Amino acid sequence: MTEAWYSGLPESEEDKLYGESVKRIQSAVSQGMSFESAAGLIDVKDETLRAQILDDALKVLIAQMHFKEGMPLERLAKKLGLSMKRIEEAKEAMLREVSEAAVEQFRKEAGI
Repeated sequence: MTEAWYSGLPESEEDKLYGESVKRIQSAVSQGMSFESAAGLIDVKDETLRAQILDDALKVLIAQMHFKEGMPLERLAKKLGLSMKRIEEAKEAMLREVSEAAVEQFRKEAGI
């Protein structure tokens, strides 16, 4: 597999903080913490960045635990300590983003 064009580019401090924070949340949840408790472990002062990290971390957890591992959403909500409404909203947002990215990629490849 070839390396992506952007590999080797310097990572910004914000990118590092983002990546480390998402991983920290994933790790804490895998050790049995609720999502909110795991979210409390990250130290991000910028509220916009913090909200994005939490939003994306939840989507990553849904992708891993629900889609990859087959955990029912009800069990996932219980494990994370979140409402079904929040889980379903995050899942729908994630699927919408994936769909939009797929359409954009198709347009790019088709020259549209």
